[in-house]
Amino acid sequence: MTDHIHHHQHLCVSTVPLFNQLALSDQQKVESLVRRHRFSRGDQILAPGEKEQMIIVESGAVKIYQLSLSGQEHMLRMLAAGEHEGEAWLFGIENVDTFAQAERTSEICTISYEDFAQLLNQYPSIAMRLLQLTLKKNHQLAAQNHLLGLDSIEERLKDYLKEEMQAQHSREFTLPMKLKDLATYLGTTPETISRKIQVLERQGLIRHSVRKIQILADF
Repeated sequence: MTDHIHHHQHLCVSTVPLFNQLALSDQQKVESLVRRHRFSRGDQILAPGEKEQMIIVESGAVKIYQLSLSGQEHMLRMLAAGEHEGEAWLFGIENVDTFAQAERTSEICTISYEDFAQLLNQYPSIAMRLLQLTLKKNHQLAAQNHLLGLDSIEERLKDYLKEEMQAQHSREFTLPMKLKDLATYLGTTPETISRKIQVLERQGLIRHSVRKIQILADF
């Protein structure tokens, strides 16, 4: 592993949902904590018991895995460029069971818990904004869980459209995500979502054009 020290124009932290809704000036403050490293294929990036830190993949690929009591590897996920691991570790939660390994030559940004804690002490407004974003994320997860609890995909779609209408304070609004992402959010396929939108159109309940939705009648 070698330190990667030449300058980058884009912000590594801008790909992390925890940070990318902060004001640019606040993102730059967080970016000032970033340390960049280059790892070769097979290098271990982090392991349980090491100092708490977040890792952000700038390029390459990183395998996140755990080991069973017998030493058998259990892969959790593969991180690609722009993805990250360790939001909880950034807030001081100990990593007790997770490993990260470079699957090919990878450039990694890291932020340590110690540096991050100092930043939050220095800039309480960032801490408050992060708390607001975390609470908003929890609310969105609760809303998604409610939708996934509905048996019918059509009912999930209707409830989602009603929530967006209320959130955007208009019967005409733009879907905040692509159709394939909406399908994932609602636990189905893009083809099914497309068909269900057409059903609602034929019923005269909505008008639809690309990501534009107009609610014509109450569901």
